[in-house]
Amino acid sequence: MCLLMGLMAMAQSPELTVEQNLEDYDCAVKYIEDNYSGFSFWVTDSTRSDYEVTKSRLRGEVERGERPGWDAVAAYTGWFNDLHLYLSVHYNGLNQHSYHQRHMTSYASLMEEYEPKPVAIKVTDKTFLVRFPSCGGDPDMKWIKKSIKQYKKSHCKNLIIDLRGNTGGNDGFFDPYFQLLYDREAILPGIEFRNTPQNMDFLRKKGWFPNILKMADDNPEADYVSYGNGLIKSKKIDRSVAKAALIIDNHVASSGESIVRLVKCCSARTTVYGKDNTLGALDFANLSSIVLPHCQLSLHVPMSRTIGLPENSIDKNGIAPDVRIDLPLPARLTDNVDEWVIWVAEQLEK
Repeated sequence: MCLLMGLMAMAQSPELTVEQNLEDYDCAVKYIEDNYSGFSFWVTDSTRSDYEVTKSRLRGEVERGERPGWDAVAAYTGWFNDLHLYLSVHYNGLNQHSYHQRHMTSYASLMEEYEPKPVAIKVTDKTFLVRFPSCGGDPDMKWIKKSIKQYKKSHCKNLIIDLRGNTGGNDGFFDPYFQLLYDREAILPGIEFRNTPQNMDFLRKKGWFPNILKMADDNPEADYVSYGNGLIKSKKIDRSVAKAALIIDNHVASSGESIVRLVKCCSARTTVYGKDNTLGALDFANLSSIVLPHCQLSLHVPMSRTIGLPENSIDKNGIAPDVRIDLPLPARLTDNVDEWVIWVAEQLEK
């Protein structure tokens, strides 16, 4: 399960001492060095010097009272350039801070309105649209199953699933749509977990990946335990869809990207359309979290990584569409049938 990407943020909090700020910073650094699945990927012989200099510089700024500990932690996580490694807090009135080198395209500043919302509607007599902007539970499974019933009652043979804005959540919310699109088996890269006591304790408390826990128990000295390559194979093929399309943008990330990768491999009927690549937030996933002792902010740290990096990397460039949409951005993207959807419907109906 890939979890929703967050931003690093800080609320107004009581003033901390330099010692408390240092304890927060040291706690975060130690936890990441001990448990982060991407640590050895980013910190190599060629980058270690820069890493150590950055880590030391940030700690020095905290020690001299020039920077609060939480802010130094945010900058430290940004060095890794992994959008799944972040510091967050859940209060009102946030001042948001992001130090990653990669940023989402600001569609909200380029369009009159960018707020993708769930919608299930006929575009033409031949093509049906499902806009699926989140794997975070909105829309929920009840809505998802209802949208599939609406599609089948429409008697349309073509299906557009619009993923624009889908920054992730839980892959499982897409499963009913995947069953509509699946038509061939494929082997996808597996994942492996960094085998540390804290990671395994976190999995145990959450009840996640019992097979990983067993492998970790059987191989306590292993640095990583593998989930292995996965054969994706369904017992039946749903023939109700003749042609399908996914529409993507640069806000598609994490579980949203997992969907795109899965469909590209397992559905010959489906074409991926978009102007931009997806964001690139999939290589390191399955997040653990701890609360820093004094600022009480949550630090989120990936425990797993894709097997075969960097060759199988998604984060480097994101996922490219099969067909680039050579149109301006639509004026509005909410619960409407926008210009891109109309154009993709025309392509499917040719």
